[in-house]
Amino acid sequence: MNQPQFDELQGYIRAEEHLRTAIDALRPPYTISPGLRNAVPYQDSGGQPTGLANVEVNYLLHPPQPDTEPADPVAQRMADNVAVFQKLEELWLDGGYDIVTRTVDQPHRVLRVQDPKDGFTIALKQGTQGNLWLTASSAPVTRTRIKPPRPSL
Repeated sequence: MNQPQFDELQGYIRAEEHLRTAIDALRPPYTISPGLRNAVPYQDSGGQPTGLANVEVNYLLHPPQPDTEPADPVAQRMADNVAVFQKLEELWLDGGYDIVTRTVDQPHRVLRVQDPKDGFTIALKQGTQGNLWLTASSAPVTRTRIKPPRPSL
């Protein structure tokens, strides 16, 4: 296995850099709130620690509030989300990312891409109520057990 490019702190910082590009493309009108931030240690086949971890950073996307409440808010959110998926797919492809997963079935849409330069995976996911979130996950990083830094976006 190759040596990791990053340690945990560098992994968190790089994850935020990947997400910043996507979030900046959606703001305004979308706003965000930070979600889960953690590092999960890898274990070998015998269950022993490897000294490596996977860093993950999540942000929830909040759409603009409609002027009037639609008859079916969930259906409207899902319809509006199509443009978000299209916009980020175009952004990521133009940025040299490789598509890993593209699931267009409602309600669980997923677009997952990977940066071939650093191995980070970035995903846009839609929940059953039309909610959206972005996740960046690292390739293996050196485990340092640091506390995740505060969100910077």
